[in-house]
Amino acid sequence: MHTPLYKKAFLHSWHLAWKQHTLWPLGLFASALGQMGIIDVLSQSWFTVQGYRPGRGWVLFFSSLREGIVGGTIETSMIGWVVFLSVFFLSLGLMFLFVSVVSQGALVDMTAQMVKRKKTPDIGRAWHLGVGHFWRVLVVNILKKVTLCLVGVSVVAVSLPFLLSTGDSPFVFLGVFLLASGVGIVVSFLAIYTVGYIVVEEYTFVQALRSAWQLFLEHWLVSFEVGVMIFFLNIVVACILVVGLFLSLVPAFFAYFFALLFSSGTVFAVGVALSATLFLLFFFLVASVFSVFVISTWTYLFMHMHKTGLKSHLLHWLRT
Repeated sequence: MHTPLYKKAFLHSWHLAWKQHTLWPLGLFASALGQMGIIDVLSQSWFTVQGYRPGRGWVLFFSSLREGIVGGTIETSMIGWVVFLSVFFLSLGLMFLFVSVVSQGALVDMTAQMVKRKKTPDIGRAWHLGVGHFWRVLVVNILKKVTLCLVGVSVVAVSLPFLLSTGDSPFVFLGVFLLASGVGIVVSFLAIYTVGYIVVEEYTFVQALRSAWQLFLEHWLVSFEVGVMIFFLNIVVACILVVGLFLSLVPAFFAYFFALLFSSGTVFAVGVALSATLFLLFFFLVASVFSVFVISTWTYLFMHMHKTGLKSHLLHWLRT
């Protein structure tokens, strides 16, 4: 096994994320699937143990629609428009899902191209490969989301007697959250490596899943080390977004005073719209770059784990 390559992986991924501007749209779409790593697991586990269920909004929407039609609160002439808009937004969502899944596969392939050939990756080739791997990568992402939800619900169900007996004890809730997160993090690592085997090595879904489990067993400590480092990078990115939010409010701040000076609500509305636009553009830029960086980092390390193996940085430090 080789010594840790974390620094090389981060530098390589940052170069790809910042220099290859054509990858930013792919990163933006891929980020919609949730980030690869610990932060995605922690966020979903947090909402799950608090009672959130994915798809609840759609259930409530169609339930309200059915009650409106049966109760007569929705006119017959409006039913056609409601159905049309429902089909339209559902189709838009499916199209967005398709582009997001293909983008994730394409980014994994482009990182692999750079690692293997040491040259600028071919985005066209990567996109076509992403389309070819669409169904298998989609299944991995669906299984990941469903498994994380089931893990959270199962942990809450098992812990429910303790939660009821102790009331709203923060320690019990923290224990439930950590238990759900621990299992979920393992699932997340398996999803990362499974996508890697599917896209880079052209494995079947079953072969990729088995190989991902074996790779995790051999590199479980490395996986957690990388996950923790990326988690702290998420905190840095969150701080950058907060700073960007305050900076983007500058136009709205000045517009407020000009609106008072000229007694014009339009000036203030324009300032608010400009601030919102600036922050959204900044948010999309940061999300795109960071998504490319994270996917590239995991893919880079996956390829070295799979080919030559990696030693744990912690164990390497303890032995020296």
